Amino acid sequence: MSYQLDWNISLDCVTKEALLERLNNKSNFVLVDTIGTYDGNTVKIKGATTIPYVEVIDRRKELLPYDEIIEVASALKMLNVRNVKVYEGGIDEWLENNLPTENV
Repeated sequence: MSYQLDWNISLDCVTKEALLERLNNKSNFVLVDTIGTYDGNTVKIKGATTIPYVEVIDRRKELLPYDEIIEVASALKMLNVRNVKVYEGGIDEWLENNLPTENV
C-alpha cells in the first residue's frame, strides 16, 4: 500500500540581511540548524542551535521560550511549530558571503 501526501505549507522566509540584523541585535529568536553533520556538513551559522532532523520532534519544547524561530531547513514548519521562518539562502549563501560560522 502506498500513500501520496500533498503538502500545502506556506513558508515565511528571512533574507541574510534580516538574519544578520537579528543576530547583531540579539533579538529573542533562535536560529535552528536541522542539518547537523548530515551529508558531511562540518559548519553551521555562528550562534545556531543544532537540533538534528531526527531529534526535532523530541526537542521541540526547547524552542517554546522564543518569540521567533528561524531555521536553515523547513523541518520545524512541517511539524507545525509556531512562529517559524526559514532562512532560504542556507549555509551555502552564508559561506559564499564569508559570514561567521562555527563547527557543528
